[in-house]
Amino acid sequence: MTVDLSALWRDLRIGWTIAYGEALDLWRRNDSRRQRAIYGFLALLVLPAMLLLVKQGYALGATTADGADVPIVATARNLLLPGLVAFAVLGGLGAVQSLARDPVQPLLLTSAPTRAIVVGNLLYLLGTWLVPMCLVAVPLVAYAVGAAAPLFPVAAIVFGIPLLFVTLLIGLTLAYLVWVGIERLGLPEYARRIVTASVTLIVFVLAFTGGFLSGQASATVDQLPTGDPATPLGWYADLLFVGSPVADPLGWQTLFAAALVFAAIPAIFAVQVRIAPAFWYATPKTADEDDTEPSGGRPVFEQTPSATIGRQDGLLSRSATLRAGLGYVRGAVRRPDQYVYLLYYLFPVLAVLLPIGLETPALLGPTLGGSLVVLGVWLAGGVVCLNPLGTEGAMLSQLVLARTPARTFVHARLLVGVCLGLAVGLAGAVLYLATGPFITLGRTLAVVPLLVGVVVTSAAFALGIGSALPKFETTEVFDSVETVAPSIIAALIHGGVTLLATCLAVALGALLTTPETPLSGWEGIAAFGLFCVVMLVVTDGSRRYAVARLRNYGRMRVEPGGLFHVYASLVLAVGAVVVGQAVGSSVALLVGLDRPVALLLPLLFVAEYAGYVLVVAGFLYVTRRGRAYLDVCRPSRRDLLLGLGGVTVSVGVWAVASLLISGLGLPVADHPLFSAEEGDPWLLLALVPLVLFVNAPVEELLYRNVVQKYLGERFSPTTAVMLASALFALAHVPAYLGNNILATGVTLSLLFAVSCVWGTVYLRTENVLVVAGVHGCYNVLLVAGAYLATV
Repeated sequence: MTVDLSALWRDLRIGWTIAYGEALDLWRRNDSRRQRAIYGFLALLVLPAMLLLVKQGYALGATTADGADVPIVATARNLLLPGLVAFAVLGGLGAVQSLARDPVQPLLLTSAPTRAIVVGNLLYLLGTWLVPMCLVAVPLVAYAVGAAAPLFPVAAIVFGIPLLFVTLLIGLTLAYLVWVGIERLGLPEYARRIVTASVTLIVFVLAFTGGFLSGQASATVDQLPTGDPATPLGWYADLLFVGSPVADPLGWQTLFAAALVFAAIPAIFAVQVRIAPAFWYATPKTADEDDTEPSGGRPVFEQTPSATIGRQDGLLSRSATLRAGLGYVRGAVRRPDQYVYLLYYLFPVLAVLLPIGLETPALLGPTLGGSLVVLGVWLAGGVVCLNPLGTEGAMLSQLVLARTPARTFVHARLLVGVCLGLAVGLAGAVLYLATGPFITLGRTLAVVPLLVGVVVTSAAFALGIGSALPKFETTEVFDSVETVAPSIIAALIHGGVTLLATCLAVALGALLTTPETPLSGWEGIAAFGLFCVVMLVVTDGSRRYAVARLRNYGRMRVEPGGLFHVYASLVLAVGAVVVGQAVGSSVALLVGLDRPVALLLPLLFVAEYAGYVLVVAGFLYVTRRGRAYLDVCRPSRRDLLLGLGGVTVSVGVWAVASLLISGLGLPVADHPLFSAEEGDPWLLLALVPLVLFVNAPVEELLYRNVVQKYLGERFSPTTAVMLASALFALAHVPAYLGNNILATGVTLSLLFAVSCVWGTVYLRTENVLVVAGVHGCYNVLLVAGAYLATV
C-alpha cells in the first residue's frame, strides 16, 4: 500500500488552516470587554498559586537532584492507565462536541477532503488541551531548573504530546463507535438521546473502575502502587521522566510501549477518517424536523409570553412569576435531553466516589450525601439560571418587548432553580445525617438554614454571572443534542463560588456549635451576621443585574438602578483588596520573604496598591468611561485653600474623636503598620513617602474619583459621600482582624468620619489631586505621631 505524500501534505496544510480558523472563531466569540476583564481578574487570582507552584517545583528539584526516596516512576506506571482512561472518555466527549454534525456542515460543503477536515479539527482539539496544560509545564520547567536536568521537560513534552494525541483519538473513536451503533438501533430521537447520555456515563464508570482496579493490583508502598503495571502501556511512563533525577533505565518494556503508542496514532487516525463521515451524515435532520422540533434550552410556551402570562383563569393567573416558572418546568420536562450537558459534572464526582466506595465502603454514604448537597447547591443555578439570556433563543426579543416586566422571567428562573436545589440538597443532607459521623441536633439546626441560604445565593449568582457572560450559540452534546449550554467560564466561576460558599456555610455552622469554639458569643453572632449579609448582597445584586440585562438587552449600557450601584461599588472595594493581595503575594513569592524588611515593606506596599490601580483601570475599561472620567488637573488657588481646610478639619475630627474615646474609656484597634513592637521604630519614617505618594493617591483615586463619583450618578452628593466613606471604612476591616469587635468598630467609625471630610473636599474641588494631598498629609501626621510616641 503506497502513501501519496503530496496529498498527505496538502491535507495537513488544509487541516492547519481549518484549526487556525477555528481558534480565531473561538477567540472572537469570547472577546468582549466584560470577558477580558473577568479573564484578567481570574489570571491575577491564579498568579500567586502559579508562582507558589514554580517556587515549590524549584525547591523540589533542588532536594531531589540526587534522587528521591519515593518510587515516583513505578507509581506513575501504575497510575498511567487510570488517568488515560478517564482522559480518553472525557476528551472524547469534548471532542465530539467540536466534531459534531452542525459545526462541521460548512466544511462539508467545501472542496476540503474528509481527511483534511479531520486533521484540522483534531489539531484544534489538541491545541485546546495543550493551552491549559502549559500551566502544568511551568512548574515542570522550574523543577528541571532546580534539579539541573534540562533534558527532562523536553522529554516530557516530546513524549507527552503523542500520548495525549493517541488518548484523544481513542476516546473520540470509542465515542463515535458507541453513537453510530446507537444510531443503527432505530430508536426514536428522544429515546436515542437519553440512551446515548446514559451509555456514555456507564462506559465512563466501567472504564474508570477497571483502570483504578488495574492500577491498584500491584504491590503498594505507603498506599502507592509500586509493582509492575498490569498492562504494557504503563511502561511508557518511563519516557516521561527521561533526563530527570528519578528516571529509571529504559528497558525493552518501555521501547515496546513506545512502539505501541506511535504505531497506534496512524492506525487510529485511519479508523477516525472512516468513522467520522458515518457520524456526520447519520440520520441528518430535515427542514421539517428543524421547524417543528423545539430548540434546546428554551422554555416551551404555547403562545408568546405577552399573550398568555397573567391572562388565564385559575390560581396561576394571579402570579405571572408562577406561570413563567411553570413554562420553564414544562420545557425541562418535555425536553430533558437539552440538559444532558449536566452529566459532565457527574464525572469528577464519580471520580471521587468510586475510589472511596471501592476502598472504604463505610464512608460511601456520608460522601454521597455530601456530594448531593454540593450538587444541589450547584444545580440551583446550573440548570435554568446559568444562561438566562442565551437559553431564551428566539424568544428573547419577544420577552424584551413583552408587557410583562423583565423581573418576572428572572424571578421565575430563580424560583425553579431554588426549588430544584433544595430538593436535591436536602436529600443529600438527610443522607449525610443518617450515615455521617459527628452529627448533633444543634449542628444540624445551624448548618441546614445556612445551606438553604447558599442555595438561594447560588441560583441568584448564576443569573448574574450568566447574564454577564451569556452564550447564544448552540452546542452539540451527546450525539447532536442541540442545546445552548452555558459558558464554560461562567460555569467554572459559578461552581467555584458556590463550592466556597457551601464549605464556608458548613464550617461556620460547625464552628458556632462546637463547645471548643474560639469565638465568643458576640463574635459568633457577628460572623453569622456577616455571612448572611454577604449572601444577601450577592443574591440581590445578581438578581438586579440579571433583570437589568434582560430589560436593557441590545443597549450599550445597562442601568440596573440605584441599589445596584451600591453593590457594584462594594464589589469594586472588595475586588481592589483581593487583587491587591494577589499582586502583593505574587511579588512576595518572586522576591522571597527572607529579604530585609526595609526592602520588603515598600516593595509589597507599592505592589498591593498597584492592584488597586488595576481595578480602577478595569472599571474604566469595562464601563467605557475612559480616562476622561478621571478628575486629575492642576489645583487652583481655591482648591489649595480647600485642601488646607480639609487637612485642618481632618486633624480636628481626629483630635475630638480621640478625646471622646479616651473620656468614654473605649478601646481602639491598632494598625499593624503603626505597631512599634513588630519592628524598628525607624521603619515608621519609611512609611512617610509611601503613605504620601502611594497610599493616599491610590485610595482617593478608587474611593473618591471612582466609587463616590459612580454613586453620585444615582444618589445625591451627600448620600454618595456617606456611602463611599462607609465602603472606605469597611475596606480597612482586614487590617484590624486581630482586634476585638468593639475596638474595630470604634476605629472604623473614626475612619468613616474622617473619610466624610475627604469626600466633601473632593465634592467641592472635583480634583482627586487635592483630596489625595489632604489624605496624605493626614497620614503623615499620624505616622509622625506614632514615631514620636516610640522614641
